[in-house]
Amino acid sequence: MDFKGIFQVLIENYGLYGLVIAISLVAVCVAIPVMLNKQSKKMSADFNKLGVDLSVALQKQNDSLINKLSETQDKLLESNLSIINNLLDQKNKIHGAGLSLRDQVSIPIQNKINHLKDLYRANRVSVVEFHNSLVNLNGLPFLWYDLIYESIMKGTKSISIETKNMPFNILTPILLGIQNGRAKIFNHRDVENFYNQSSVLYEFCERFDVHDIVVCPLLNSDNELVGILSLEYSSKYPLNNNLIDILDIENEAKVISALLELNKQKKLEK
Repeated sequence: MDFKGIFQVLIENYGLYGLVIAISLVAVCVAIPVMLNKQSKKMSADFNKLGVDLSVALQKQNDSLINKLSETQDKLLESNLSIINNLLDQKNKIHGAGLSLRDQVSIPIQNKINHLKDLYRANRVSVVEFHNSLVNLNGLPFLWYDLIYESIMKGTKSISIETKNMPFNILTPILLGIQNGRAKIFNHRDVENFYNQSSVLYEFCERFDVHDIVVCPLLNSDNELVGILSLEYSSKYPLNNNLIDILDIENEAKVISALLELNKQKKLEK
């Protein structure tokens, strides 16, 4: 039934009152959609406002969190930089102390070998120091050696750079010769025989024209072998045995040994 039919029924049955009721129904039917539309728009506006408010609140919260994280990161970075600077300061102090200690020991040792080179007219005077390394695959410890001080005659090639972390067994012929703790002279025939015990040492002598060698053990206070002092002569300027004073060289070696041990003790104290 449509609105026209409803009106007729109401007017026929209720007269004037039916007309009023009919008009009221029409008004209500028209008003309800309008009200619903307004309510819908209001709810939509409220939801939009709520969304904006939530977005603003979340943004503020995120900004606050980001600021706090940034402040925390800045503090951590500042703390880490402070730690790094402190470590660098300590390292520089230790390095400076190490340089000072090295100078205190190195200068007199260098003076000693310079003196021996000039006195005994050697092409090269060097100090080799032994040091421990890691164990091998069988778990056995082994040694290396470094040439740590060198004094050379003009025209003689330096070998200090090429003599770092060398296997201990290369020096076997020399070590066998000084196992009694005394200095030994290896003349050219002895150097030629190095080939049978250490071909590497022999080839080294050949390459750098080492014709004769005077070797003296360096012993610590416990009478342990910690290195060797060597005076080397070339084929152009071979060794004159009459110029060599073995006892003097041994005494100089004792002084060098004491300086090396002093250096080690001070490093341990650090």
